[in-house]
Amino acid sequence: MGARFIYPIFSQKSGLEISAEAKETREGSRVTERSGRVQLRFFLLEPPSEGKTTQLKFVCEPFEAYDLFLRINKVLQSPGKEKLTHKFRNGDGAEIVTTVTVEHWQRGEKSGFGFSAGRGNDFISVPISQDQLARFLHAGEFLRFLSTRQQWVEVME
Repeated sequence: MGARFIYPIFSQKSGLEISAEAKETREGSRVTERSGRVQLRFFLLEPPSEGKTTQLKFVCEPFEAYDLFLRINKVLQSPGKEKLTHKFRNGDGAEIVTTVTVEHWQRGEKSGFGFSAGRGNDFISVPISQDQLARFLHAGEFLRFLSTRQQWVEVME
């Protein structure tokens, strides 16, 4: 079995796992194609209040992983927020909107970074303190790496 590429980040109450994934295209029960993807899985480290979600997954195409890398570098230069949004329709036809945000904030003399994901009323934030800047930058580099590594398509015979 090949290597599994995973990059974890933990905060006090939440975490983010960036990993290499694959998407399968099917015709009936037969897989006709597989292609590389990048998954961001946001999760809570403590049990949430009843009815609250414990994780949110955001699966992006390789170029979108590269876009997140660029957005990380943009907020590094100028504090603010940058978002990547996905919209799709579920089996019932309802539109589902999921957003991943990268952020660099400053309040007075304090500053920090973070990743967050939101879908409907569910929201998970993974803050990163200023002294953990290398973790934020390294996550960006890992996204950049996966953007190239996961740019593949396998057509089944």
